[in-house]
Order: sequence, then C-alpha cells, then structure tokens
Amino acid sequence: MITSKDLFLNAFVALLAIHPQLVSADGFTGADLLEWSDEGQNNYFQTSITMIGVVATQTGNHSHIAACIDDWYWEGDVAKPENNEMIRAAMQRFPDLYPQAIVLAVVEKQCGKFSGS
Repeated sequence: MITSKDLFLNAFVALLAIHPQLVSADGFTGADLLEWSDEGQNNYFQTSITMIGVVATQTGNHSHIAACIDDWYWEGDVAKPENNEMIRAAMQRFPDLYPQAIVLAVVEKQCGKFSGS
C-alpha cells in the first residue's frame, strides 16, 4: 500500500531530478532561512526531516530513529506545528549555523544520535 509519505517522498525526489536546488551551503545560515515565510521554513523543515528519516532507514542501524521521527514529528501526514516551532526556536538561538545541521541536532535530541550505532 502506498502511503501519503511515500507519495511525498517520490514527488520530492522527482522534483529534485527535474529542478535541482541552486542554493549551496556556502554562506547559507539559519538567519537566512529565518527570513523566509513561515510556510517556506516549514517546507524546509519537513523536507529535511523526511530526508533524515530516509537516511535513518537506509543505514541498517537506525530504524529506531526513523520510527521515532514518525512518532515525534508527524501527526498522520502532517507535521506537528509545535515541532516546527521547536526547530525554529533552535535556529533563532544559533542563527550563524547551517540550517540542516540545526534540524539534525533537534532530531538527534528527540530521537537519538546517528553516531555510535
């Protein structure tokens, strides 16, 4: 059975193949992301969380992190708003860091670390 998350992931991968991102990590910070609209930030967070979940399922050692992400971040097929706010607050505390690193740090705080497994 194909779930909405599967459809989202397949659509996301297809979008990246058709329209690659032009933003490089060089100089892109949390402060830059916080200038985006809340909707744009939420989309960034959701995409980042989804990709972290995909990585967690593919390493062979982190399925517990993927399961935790599903329980912690998602309410059905929708992100829990309070978790986007948690990520946003962390980004406000560390605005000079790369946003993906902040998202990963929040996920690891909630669901466990990728290292050491």
